[in-house]
Amino acid sequence: MTEASIPVDYLGLGRQLASLLGASLEGASADAMKELARAYDPSASEARISAEVFIFHKYLVVQGCIGAFPEPHVERVIGGLFAALNEKATGLAFSSERQMAMEQMWQMRAQQFDAPFTKDRERIFDEAADPTYWKQSISRFCENVCELEHPPDIWTGSNGPSHHASHCVTAAIDQLVSAMSEMNRLHFSRDLPAF
Repeated sequence: MTEASIPVDYLGLGRQLASLLGASLEGASADAMKELARAYDPSASEARISAEVFIFHKYLVVQGCIGAFPEPHVERVIGGLFAALNEKATGLAFSSERQMAMEQMWQMRAQQFDAPFTKDRERIFDEAADPTYWKQSISRFCENVCELEHPPDIWTGSNGPSHHASHCVTAAIDQLVSAMSEMNRLHFSRDLPAF
């Protein structure tokens, strides 16, 4: 069997990605986002905050996959991630209605994050922009925690919870990209053109 014909273990990759997601949820980025959510809406339940933090970081992992893996494999790599997450959820014995509701919430949140995340990513390459990144994505996260008629400007000042979250999310994304780049090298280097 030649190297080019060795099948890719997408579920195995998905399990590795699920571990990266788990590490993100136990890291500074998740803590910072929780702190920001509590500051934004002190009445928000911890369950709601945790759910939104999970979805936000899951979105970051999926976006990392889109940027890190060869395009012909991205859909199957993300499918492996979702299969690995479903494996972990199996032991939780969610009803089919609960699973459907969770999937619908994911689809809705992913669509809500697409435009802000794309704009934020473009802004990173603008050398004139200030160094506080992911402003629109983080603002969208806050709106998902609670839709307020008159939301506060979370970006006033220079060292509030939103700025801390921005720095922590940037570091988390850097760690995800680094880990995924190594996964890409190990699993897909045979798909990359030789120079």
